[in-house]
Amino acid sequence: MQNLAQMPVPRQHAPFSSVLVEHYRDAAHCIAWSGNVQMIVSLEPPTNEVMQKIIGGLDALSARCRCGTGSLVVINSDCPPPSDEARRYIKAELARSSMVAAAQVVEGTGFRGAAMRAVLSMLQLASRASYPMSVFSGVPEGAAWLCTELNKRIGRAPEAGDVVSAVNECRRRLTAG
Repeated sequence: MQNLAQMPVPRQHAPFSSVLVEHYRDAAHCIAWSGNVQMIVSLEPPTNEVMQKIIGGLDALSARCRCGTGSLVVINSDCPPPSDEARRYIKAELARSSMVAAAQVVEGTGFRGAAMRAVLSMLQLASRASYPMSVFSGVPEGAAWLCTELNKRIGRAPEAGDVVSAVNECRRRLTAG
């Protein structure tokens, strides 16, 4: 498979719809799409089943929008990290995915939030992904960076404000049950 980050940048596309498409939801996770961005809002570490939903979601989203995808993961600093097995699985699967950029948002202030963001940044460096990844403390900053990267790399992204609204809707759905 050709690395999507190295493909020529198409320029003339119709804008994405701002409609939120929910791909998967359980009591602790919501996986949804806005344009070519997959948002994952997690209250707990992902299980292997959820990891498979994340990877399957990226494949389905790529087929649906016929272009590279981005990922925005949102967790709270109180959320424990995924298991070593889950991390190995996602690292292997994401290497073959359609992703061209990924943002991780660790919400929370103080030492715990800063420490978790630092650990994620180090893990990203060690992963040597073929696409850019960055860690943020807020959804608006992560969405803006991700949409800018997608536009730079493939010429196609939803509006950052639509991604922020979609994340807020995912949160609402998680808390509504």
